[in-house]
Amino acid sequence: MAALLAFESGWDRERYNAGVIQNSQLTEWARGPVESHYPGYTSWSQLTDEEWEAMSYRSMNSLGFVGYQFGEALLIDLGYYKDNIYYGAGAATNTWDGTWTGKNGVNSLEDFLMKEAQTIAIQEAFGYNLQILQNQLGVYGKSLNDFVGQTRTYVQNGEQVTVDLTLTGILAASHLRGAWGTAALLLDNAVSADENGTSILRYIEQFGGYESPTVETLIGLHKGRVIGDEGLGSLLLARDDENDGTLDADNPPTIPDIVDPIDTSNEVKPEGDGKTIQITYSWGEMTTVEDFDPSKDLLNFGSLPGADVLIEEVGPDLRITVKNNGGSGYLLKGVQAEDLSAANLTAPDWNPVVTQSGGIADQLRALGAAG
Repeated sequence: MAALLAFESGWDRERYNAGVIQNSQLTEWARGPVESHYPGYTSWSQLTDEEWEAMSYRSMNSLGFVGYQFGEALLIDLGYYKDNIYYGAGAATNTWDGTWTGKNGVNSLEDFLMKEAQTIAIQEAFGYNLQILQNQLGVYGKSLNDFVGQTRTYVQNGEQVTVDLTLTGILAASHLRGAWGTAALLLDNAVSADENGTSILRYIEQFGGYESPTVETLIGLHKGRVIGDEGLGSLLLARDDENDGTLDADNPPTIPDIVDPIDTSNEVKPEGDGKTIQITYSWGEMTTVEDFDPSKDLLNFGSLPGADVLIEEVGPDLRITVKNNGGSGYLLKGVQAEDLSAANLTAPDWNPVVTQSGGIADQLRALGAAG
């Protein structure tokens, strides 16, 4: 946790002493010069270890992520915060203009910028992400134990780097790219990156091999602190209790302990023997699809979360961008939104990317798609 906090917040004393991090950067992340926090100081180097640690929890980057790089969406999921428009859902940054629930005594952003609040919240986040991962992997009859000990490879500075998958590395990866992005790595070998281009595998390598509680202990910690006010309900699909085709955002699903595996070999497709275009992370690569046939072909969004997908019409073509992934995506030549319907869209049962509010179906309908 100390290593993750130092890296995420930027308040890493080793890198600061080595000249990698400058006083000007710390001033930006602190949202004010050192004397505004500690009168009488003229440099951040004068901070004691305790003062340095306190500033790491107060650190805010240019997108408004704080401390361990908590954002509004995650704190909504954890039950600390409420908002209708937030980063990833209508806001370009974390604006922190919503309301706080009072969970764990946190009633304001100022309350949350403290060690006591974030130490508990980061452990809740670990358990929350692990529960999602176990649910997602369980759909395919797998668990985290099937992946810990495997290796993955990525390219850094032109050289291949092989990384061991460990539990703490997976925890850090989930914090960087969310449980969805981590599931994509484990299930699809999809190597994604954050807004700054940091590879998910770099996190797995950098934060791998630490001691930690068990998966079950961390999940139990999260479940034991659920207050019933968690807002996004993104662990699984929200329920359609009215049976009217709409998802009830105020009635998120109960988190199951076990998810029955599904057979993906008989996916429902449009009429005819069409092909399936797998939409996934592929850093920096825009794939052109010349022959997509809306009468019979499928777009499978796999394990992508809705917040990572943007659909736009570009002249006569349809562009599907995987956001924050180096400009990667898919360009369907000669296809417009009005040519598509829900019959062209699919994803695993556990992934609401197609049906959730603001998801793929909503984006296409806004562009003129039928159904």
